[in-house]
Amino acid sequence: MRKLVNECKERVKSIVPRSVLLPSSSRKASSSSLDYDMSYSVPTSSEVESKKRKGMGSALERAFHNNAREQCDGEIARMFYTGGLAFNLARNPHYRNSYVHASTISGYIPPGYNALRTTLLQKERKNIELHMQPLKDTWKTKGVSICSDGWSDPQRRPIFNMIAANESGPMMLRAINSQGEVKTGEKVAELIIESIKAVGHENVIQIVTDNASNCVRAGALISEKYPSIFWTTCVVHTLNLAVKNICAPSLQTRNNDDVYAACSWIGPLSNDVSYVRNFIMNHSMRLVMFTEHCGLKLLTIASTRFASTLVMFRRFRKIKSGLQQMVINHK
Repeated sequence: MRKLVNECKERVKSIVPRSVLLPSSSRKASSSSLDYDMSYSVPTSSEVESKKRKGMGSALERAFHNNAREQCDGEIARMFYTGGLAFNLARNPHYRNSYVHASTISGYIPPGYNALRTTLLQKERKNIELHMQPLKDTWKTKGVSICSDGWSDPQRRPIFNMIAANESGPMMLRAINSQGEVKTGEKVAELIIESIKAVGHENVIQIVTDNASNCVRAGALISEKYPSIFWTTCVVHTLNLAVKNICAPSLQTRNNDDVYAACSWIGPLSNDVSYVRNFIMNHSMRLVMFTEHCGLKLLTIASTRFASTLVMFRRFRKIKSGLQQMVINHK
């Protein structure tokens, strides 16, 4: 039994995270930047007090607390590294302001996990709702349009968003995770009707969605339930479909010989452009030669956005003109 208990204690001790010492400011200047003083240990309160009484260090170090500043910088940097935080977070004004305010409060301890996800989150939500109330008040006088679209988050989860917008500005109503659900017209209509009830059907003028078949069905169901609310198609999606018929003419447009003859050359050209781009990007030597003689970057054609094909054509035209001018200047 004692052996089992000791083995259990050893296993528990082995899985406990080990603290890695921070870089020390006391290492020699000639040492490598990756050399760390492993003899550093966190001083106790009695040691700190004894050092203060003895007056160790120069007057400049005591005035600016250089050692303490370096240790604090090391802790903050390690928080970024171990937590996988983006360095761009350091540009957030709240990041610097939080430390400035914390430095003026003696004995301040930052909030923990539970406080951040419960009480502080609720307070911030109430504060945002208070600031958004003037925008909500304009819905009764100016009306509002509810815009809905689907997108995917970094985890590839399908998100269905609801945005209320008028001339005073847009406001996010909901972001619904629709993973595992079939997006039928009835389901889309149900989600939009919930947002209509939250805003007030008397304040809603129109619903704006894309031109997918389930959204068309949802618009018909909403107009049937609320005759005063109109369903409007998304102009951007309509233009994208128009560009699709131009850049990728299908059998429906092929029935019209004049239209197909005018647009049929765009498809093969798009394939050639994609082939040239992939050939350069997939071969390191060709890519080095390209970047050395051309300052523009090659763009990628998105598979579901046909407007990007036209953007790609324009970029290749600029690259070709730039290279031709460079050859002329060289001659």
